[in-house]
Amino acid sequence: MPEETRDAPVSTSVDDDDTTQDHGRVGYGRIGRYSPVMLGLLLLAVIGAIWWAQRDSVPSATAGLLTNQPAPDVTLTLLDGAPLRLADLHGKVVVLNFWASWCAPCRREMPELQAFWNEIKRSDEQTAIVGVGVRTDHDADARALVAQGQFDYPIGRDTNTNAPGLGPIETAFGVPEAYPSTVVIRPDGVVDRYVLGPVTPEMLRTMIDSARQAST
Repeated sequence: MPEETRDAPVSTSVDDDDTTQDHGRVGYGRIGRYSPVMLGLLLLAVIGAIWWAQRDSVPSATAGLLTNQPAPDVTLTLLDGAPLRLADLHGKVVVLNFWASWCAPCRREMPELQAFWNEIKRSDEQTAIVGVGVRTDHDADARALVAQGQFDYPIGRDTNTNAPGLGPIETAFGVPEAYPSTVVIRPDGVVDRYVLGPVTPEMLRTMIDSARQAST
């Protein structure tokens, strides 16, 4: 009786060790084909998150260039529609505060500015605080914030232009897109300093006294 022959089983795996290792590499495994794309998207997300977190901490290249130079003669339209020309404040220390309703530090700072403004009015001090709402804000949100806070120091919005981009006052002073930002102007109309970030009443007092002294 002829000897029965059996075919040897055919292995369906090729180099099991190598295959196991390949599943741990980029481009292999069940979703391997998508790995490079997913890594790219993850990298973009990380870069975007870093930029978003740091966007307000990077000063503009033009910030501070007007220090010790005459302030631009700009006009701000206040929320009640009245124009406020900077030149009309000559003889006073002027604190220009750039803010936005969506800026959390701005929202915390504005009550401090209001309290300081109340002090100025009581003492008849020759100092003006002017709030400049940035153009990138929503008008309804800006007005609602002012109304809710009952802020009555001069406040307007920097929207007097049809050109794209930042408002004309923010552009004229070279203020970076970092809020709040404050520009202190001496009584003689010369820019004394720029401050990026919130200011405290103590800081305001020091800066105002310094600006007044520098003008004499």
